[in-house]
Amino acid sequence: MRGYLPVLRMARRDALRAKGRTALVTCMIGLPVAVIVAVAVLVPTMEWSQREALPYELGAADARLTGTGHGALRQDPLEPALGYSYAPPAKDTPWTTEEITERVKAVYGPGARVQPYAQGRALELRTPRGYREAQLTELDIRDPMTRGMYDLVEGRAPAAADEIALSPSLAGREFPVGATARVGRDGAARRVVGHVRDPRDLDRPVALALPGAFPGAAPRADQEWLVSAGRPVTWADVGEFNKTGIGVLSREVVRHPPQVSAATGDSDGAGDGAWLAITAMVVAMIVLEIVLLAGPAFAVGIRRQRRMLALVAVAGGGARHLRAVVLASGLVIGCAAALAGAVLGIAAAVAARPVAKAVEHTVMGPLEVPWTLVALTMALGAGSGLLAAYVPARQAARLDVVAALAGRRDRAPARRGWPIAGGAVAGAGVVLCLAGAGPLHEFGPALGAVCIIVGLVMAGPWLVGAAGRVAGRLPVPLRLAVRDSARNRGRSAPVVAAIMAAVAGITALAIADASDLRQERVEYLAQMPMGSALVRPPLDRADAVRGAVARELPGVPLVDVRVLPGENSVCQGGETADCPSVGFSSNGAGGAARMFYLDGVVGGAREARLLLGRDDPAVARALAEGKVVLFGSGSPADGTTTATVSVWKDDRRHVLRKVRLPAVGVAADPHVPALVPPSLASKVGVPARVEGFGVDRADHRVSKAEEGRLREVVAGFGERQGEGGVYVERGFNRSNTGLMVLLAVAGGALALGGSLIATGLSAADSRPDLATLAAVGARPRTRRLLMMGQAGFVAALGCWLGLAAGIVPGIAVARPLTEVPQGDGNPTPHGTIVEIPWGVLLLIGVVVPLVAMAAAGLLTRSRLPMSHRLAG
Repeated sequence: MRGYLPVLRMARRDALRAKGRTALVTCMIGLPVAVIVAVAVLVPTMEWSQREALPYELGAADARLTGTGHGALRQDPLEPALGYSYAPPAKDTPWTTEEITERVKAVYGPGARVQPYAQGRALELRTPRGYREAQLTELDIRDPMTRGMYDLVEGRAPAAADEIALSPSLAGREFPVGATARVGRDGAARRVVGHVRDPRDLDRPVALALPGAFPGAAPRADQEWLVSAGRPVTWADVGEFNKTGIGVLSREVVRHPPQVSAATGDSDGAGDGAWLAITAMVVAMIVLEIVLLAGPAFAVGIRRQRRMLALVAVAGGGARHLRAVVLASGLVIGCAAALAGAVLGIAAAVAARPVAKAVEHTVMGPLEVPWTLVALTMALGAGSGLLAAYVPARQAARLDVVAALAGRRDRAPARRGWPIAGGAVAGAGVVLCLAGAGPLHEFGPALGAVCIIVGLVMAGPWLVGAAGRVAGRLPVPLRLAVRDSARNRGRSAPVVAAIMAAVAGITALAIADASDLRQERVEYLAQMPMGSALVRPPLDRADAVRGAVARELPGVPLVDVRVLPGENSVCQGGETADCPSVGFSSNGAGGAARMFYLDGVVGGAREARLLLGRDDPAVARALAEGKVVLFGSGSPADGTTTATVSVWKDDRRHVLRKVRLPAVGVAADPHVPALVPPSLASKVGVPARVEGFGVDRADHRVSKAEEGRLREVVAGFGERQGEGGVYVERGFNRSNTGLMVLLAVAGGALALGGSLIATGLSAADSRPDLATLAAVGARPRTRRLLMMGQAGFVAALGCWLGLAAGIVPGIAVARPLTEVPQGDGNPTPHGTIVEIPWGVLLLIGVVVPLVAMAAAGLLTRSRLPMSHRLAG
C-alpha cells in the first residue's frame, strides 16, 4: 500500500462490481460534461470565422475590393468593413469598375483579372397576383474565380443580360427553369435559366444576374470587385489600397494576419469581466450540483465497503490509506465519466450539424473543437468526482473498526454552528438580491442567488432534522421514512440540497422569463380587433385594389375605411401647403401618449363594429344622432369637439379654420382618434379618402396563406416598393411554453434522480431496520411504502426549499429586466412587472414528489429481508 496502484486497482474492481451505482455516478458527472462540451463545440461551429468563410466570400479569388470613396482608410487586417475615412474629398464618388480594373492591373500586371460583384439590392418579381421580393446578386458564377460562392441546384448560370437564376424558395411554382420572369416596376423580361442557392443561407431569396444586368444612373456604393492577382495580396498591398479609399479582404492576410492591428473599436473590458464572473459562477454551481448529487452515491460505497475498509485498517492501514481507497474510487469514476461525457458531447455536436441543416435550414461552419476547453471541462468532471468523494473519504478515515466488523453503524456528529452560519449567508443573499441590483448591476442578483443557495446548503442537515419533527402525525410507513431520513442526515441532506439548488435556479429563470413575456404582452399594441384585417392600398389605386382583393377573398364583405387626413397622413401632391389635415380635441385623461394607426374615420355602425370588434349600442346611437365619437376620452363638458383644419407651410403649422361639432366620448381605444358620421364629415370641409379595406372578424378571418397572397396583390399595384400593405391582427402570439416545459422537465428530472438516489442509499443502509420490521410481523408492502415515503420526503423538501430560495432572485432579476418609468411618453408606461409562473412551480412542487414516490414504489421489491435463515 505504499503506492497508489493498489488503491486504483481496488477502486476499479469496486466500480465493476457495483455496476448500478457506477453507472449512476457516471451519468451525474458525465452528463454536465457532455452538455458543456457540446455547447463549447457548437458555439464556434455555428459562427463562421473569417478564415472559414473565405470560400464563400472570395470563391477562388485572391481578394475582394470595396471602394465607396476616395478618402484615406485605416483598416483592420481582418475586417475591411471597419475601415473609416480621413479627410475625404469634398465631392467624393464611389469607384467605378473601370477605375478599379486600371488600378489592379497597374499593381499586379496585365494578367490580373477583376470580376464585379454586387449584392443586397432589393428586387421585385412580378407574380400572377402582384410582386414577390428578392435580394439581387450581380455576379458571373461561370467564372472559375467565383467557384463555391453559390450552388447551382438546377439548370445553368445566367450567360446574358436578359437571363436570371432564382433560389428554389423564391421560384416556387411560378418560375420553373425556362419560364419568363417580369422583374422590377418596369416589368423587364428575364428568362429563368437556373435555380441557385446561397450555401450558407438556404432560405435566402436570391435573384442572380450578370453584372450590369440591372444598371443604375450612377456608380453604386454597394459595388465590390473580386480580384485574381496572380500572387498573394499582402498586408502592404492592403495599405496602399487604403490610401485611396479602397477596402480589401485578402485571402493571404486572413490566412496569415500581420502582428499589428489597427482596430477602430475600444475593447469592452468591463463586459469581458462580467462574462468571466458569470461563467465562473455557473461553473461553480455546476460543480456544487455534481458534488451534492454524487457525494451521497459515494456514501453508498462506504456503507458496502465498511467491512473491507475495516479489514484494511486491521491489516495495518492508516487513515490516509482509507481516504485513498475512497478518493481513488472518485478519481476512477470521475475520469471515466469525464471521458465518456466529452465523447458524447462531441458526438452530439457532430450530429447536430446535419439535423440543423435538414430541420431548421441552418448551415453551420466546419466542425471546430476547442481542445483546450474540452480538456478543461474533462478536468472539471474528474475534479468533481474527487470533490464528491472527499467528504465520504474523510468519514472513511474516521471509521470505527470494531463497529464496522460487528455490523454496527456509526453516525457523524452534527455541526452546531453550520445552521447559524448558513442562515446568515442566506440572509446576506436576500439583501444582495433586493438591494444590490443598483450598485452592483447584474452581479447583485447573481451573487445573492449564489449566497442563498450556499446558505441553505450549509443549513441543509438542520432543515432536514427540523422537517422530521412532523413525523409523529403521519401514518406508520411515512413516519418511519421521515424519521429515518432525518436521523441519517449524512445521506439525505446532500440530496435535498442538490434538489434545492437545481430547483432554485430553475425557479429564478422561470420567473424572469415569465416576467419578460408579460412585459412584452403589456407593451403590445393591437392595431385591429383580434382576427380582423386591414388592406391599405396605394392611395391613387384604391378602386383597382378593391377589385383584386375581392377576387382573392370571394364572398367576403369588404368595409371601405374612409379617413379624414390627419397630421401624419401621406400628402399625395408633394406640397404640404395643398394637403390640409384634420385634428379633433378630446378630453383624454392624464395626457398619456397614444398611438394612432388611422386618422379620423368617417362611417357609421358598420365601421364602428370593424374598429371595436363588436356591436356597441351607445356608439351606434351616437352616430345615428349625428355625433362624433371620440375614442379613449371622456365626454366633453359642453358636448362638442373642435375639428381643427390646418396645413404645414414654411416649416410651421397654419390653422385654416375650426369647426365645432357635437361629440361624445367613449373609453374604448381602437387607436383611432374619432369616428365621424358622414353627415358631419361634409361640414369639416376636407374630403375623406379611402385608405383601406377592412375585413371584419365576424365575416371572415384571414389565414396566413391568404395574407401572403394579399401582400402580393397590394405590391402589384404600387408604383414604388413598399407602398401599401396588409395587416392581420393575430394578437401577441409569442409563447414561452417550450421553455417552461423544458424547465419543468429539467427540474423534475433532477428532483426525481435525487430522490431515487436517496431511496437507493436508504435501501442499502436500512437492511437491519427492514429485517427488524420483518421479525415483528410487518406486511410485505411495508418496505415499498417506506421507500415511497423516503423518496417523497426528500423530493418534496428539496423542491419546496428550492422554490422558496428561487423566488427572491427571480423577482430581483425581473425588476431591472421589465421596469419602464412612468410618464416617459411611452404609449404603454408601466413599472416593474413580476409574473410568477404558478403552473410550473406547482408542477415541480406537487407533481414531481408524487412521481418520485411512484417511481420508488415501482423500483422497490416488496419482500422484506431476513437477517438469518432458519434451519429446517
